[in-house]
Amino acid sequence: MLSCAYCEQEATMRIVSNPEHVCFEHAMEFWTGLLVYARETSDTCMKQERLCTCRVCDELSASYLRASAIAFAGPAPLDLRIFEFA
Repeated sequence: MLSCAYCEQEATMRIVSNPEHVCFEHAMEFWTGLLVYARETSDTCMKQERLCTCRVCDELSASYLRASAIAFAGPAPLDLRIFEFA
């Protein structure tokens, strides 16, 4: 049984860090800190005020356009014949 690298409690969780075996409290602290860091460094979305150009909205727009094109084209044909090439 492993113990937490930061305290003497039982290590029940793994995080993407070195050391990776930690207790629940230290795992929550790690993931909360990582989420806060990710939110602070990301671009602000201004979708309600004007046309948004942040990376997330750009990626979602591209994904939406792909999904719309696929939906417009309809399902793939059900022709199950095998084509022979000469």
